[in-house]
Amino acid sequence: MPSKLNSEFNYRYQVVGETPWEKIKTLKGFLEGRTRAAALEQVADLKRQALSAEIDYCIGIGEPPHIVLRLQAEQLEFESVRESQAEAFELNREEIKTLKRLLEELYVIAEITRIEGYSDEQMFEANAALEFTVWIGREIQSEIIANGRPSPAKLRNAMSNPYTFKQLQIAGIIPAEASVLTVGDVDGSNEISYSDIKKLQS
Repeated sequence: MPSKLNSEFNYRYQVVGETPWEKIKTLKGFLEGRTRAAALEQVADLKRQALSAEIDYCIGIGEPPHIVLRLQAEQLEFESVRESQAEAFELNREEIKTLKRLLEELYVIAEITRIEGYSDEQMFEANAALEFTVWIGREIQSEIIANGRPSPAKLRNAMSNPYTFKQLQIAGIIPAEASVLTVGDVDGSNEISYSDIKKLQS
């Protein structure tokens, strides 16, 4: 039985993306796939017409019966799925409408934060640190709710990005007095030599 790829609930709440820009990126990918699938409706109709024309042509020029019968069998196979295929294409059209509506809603929220002159793709890149921060913040929060404390692995993830670590401290998820261990010059202006590493190990 034909069905939608995703329900509106799934698109609204379950797809990848903690921030509006990331959700826009994800939903645009789904919309591209659904739009491409919609084009297959015309492809199916053209194939059906071509097969019917080929059968008429073969009969008209007196092709052997086995060739005509083989083509007629293909035609019956096409017709056997026509009803469910039509239903699937209709569901796909509804899904496209849903995706467009959700994208419109998200753009209302996201446009306020657009950097002047930035394309959507540039905004996806500019939003990457914030997306990661919100994602790992919620991961840590869920662990605190479930276990009373975050796991070392999630905290290690948070430490990978200075912006994320600081924002989670501001949010109160990570203690304000906590600091990230650094080795050498954090901005990379001074290279650490092999002898320096040996000293650190001794």
